[in-house]
Amino acid sequence: MFSLLNRPGRLCDTPSRRELLTVGGLSLVGLGLPDLLHRQALGQDKASPLNNGFGAADSVVLVYLQGSPSHIDLWDPKPDAPAEIRGEFQPIATTTPGLYLGEVLPKLAQQSRHYTVVRSIGVDPKGLRNHGAAIYMLMTGHSPTNFSPTGLAVPPSREDLPSVGANVAKYRAAERGRFSNVAVSGPVMEGRVVGVGQSAGLHGAAFDPYTMYDDATKPLKPVGLTLPSDVALDRLESRLDLRAVIDTHCDGIRKSKTTFDQFYDQALSLIQTRRAVDAFRLEAEPPKTRERYGMTRFGQALLLARRLIEAETRFVQVTWPARSDDEPAPGPDGSWDTHRNNFPMLRDHRCPVFDHSLSAFIEDMAARRLLERTLVVAIGEFGRSPKIGSPTTNNVGPGGRDHWPECYSFLVAGGGVRPGKLYGQSDHHGAWPKVDAVEPYDLIATIYHALGINPATEYHDALDRPRRLVEAGRPVVGLF
Repeated sequence: MFSLLNRPGRLCDTPSRRELLTVGGLSLVGLGLPDLLHRQALGQDKASPLNNGFGAADSVVLVYLQGSPSHIDLWDPKPDAPAEIRGEFQPIATTTPGLYLGEVLPKLAQQSRHYTVVRSIGVDPKGLRNHGAAIYMLMTGHSPTNFSPTGLAVPPSREDLPSVGANVAKYRAAERGRFSNVAVSGPVMEGRVVGVGQSAGLHGAAFDPYTMYDDATKPLKPVGLTLPSDVALDRLESRLDLRAVIDTHCDGIRKSKTTFDQFYDQALSLIQTRRAVDAFRLEAEPPKTRERYGMTRFGQALLLARRLIEAETRFVQVTWPARSDDEPAPGPDGSWDTHRNNFPMLRDHRCPVFDHSLSAFIEDMAARRLLERTLVVAIGEFGRSPKIGSPTTNNVGPGGRDHWPECYSFLVAGGGVRPGKLYGQSDHHGAWPKVDAVEPYDLIATIYHALGINPATEYHDALDRPRRLVEAGRPVVGLF
């Protein structure tokens, strides 16, 4: 039976994101999503004129390489450094004069006219150089003050500060019938803790990401984006009078200057337009396109990201499918955390998948002119140590590189960023930024800036203290 009031106690509290998007329980088109859209609109910034890249992007794709690849071996080769630093790989030229990458990225080297490499990001971490604290900093723009003394992750809670995607969903919500915040490929994980820095935290479940962590090489079945088999859309539209429910249970919404009818209409439009549903139908893509992206979890997740951007999703996070601290293993989905066997793992397993799929994504986004208004960032939570195989407290073995947050690199493209450039410079060992130093907070401020969101925007935490979207730092306007 299709019942509106089967669980009246959940109508106006904070259900989970999955519950909000379950049409069978009626929270998507009944109340959950209209309330979500209502709360998003209340905090949405008005558009501002472009100013050094401000508002140049309509959407963001964050390609998060959890576990962290070696910046020296991928993005910032050091051929003149001693052997124990430069490693086994040789630099190769790109299509950008003066820009060299590691030999393990030949396809990305051919696409360099579309992106910029930043070689001078780094931070002096608080506490130990562990994944959890670095992830939280990258994902929220704040210091991990709620972490254990060792820097290990703790389970997420509603008292956490909101993720970048959640802030984007709150302060620049997508248009009706579109998603604001989607996470695909796999969850962010450290040890047994799942979802580090991923939730909306203080903002509430309404701004959590819609997640699709299923293996995209197989048909995807998005939860909550289809009607139950015994309910037709016209039946739903004709029989539900949600305004009566709002009058009874949620008086606060009636006080808004914006009528609930608009939010009901927006919620229903996700199903009516089917754009959100169709984005997950990767089988609609030509086999040649799917093969170009690569039939791996990561490759097909990037293809899904492209389709979500085409469906005007505001923020998409594609997370590398292995845990941040997994032992590196052969295969397409293994970890970047190369404490041991760094070079065979990168050469034979990690980089062939990464190079093949990300180059296809960038090339395809550019060809479809989606890159013009989409900011793409590919980054890990930190880099890897310049010296190879040096014994440390992080259990580095033969041929391995340790955690290294002090200096690393990332790729940035689209969204108004000038392509075919090199920004910043590390020292001769890749150990410290030398020119145009950038902190993770600056990168996050740049993402907000590109979307037309003021990074200094404030909200209040659980103790009613004012918090900025970014704890410190400023947009890197030199990229635009």
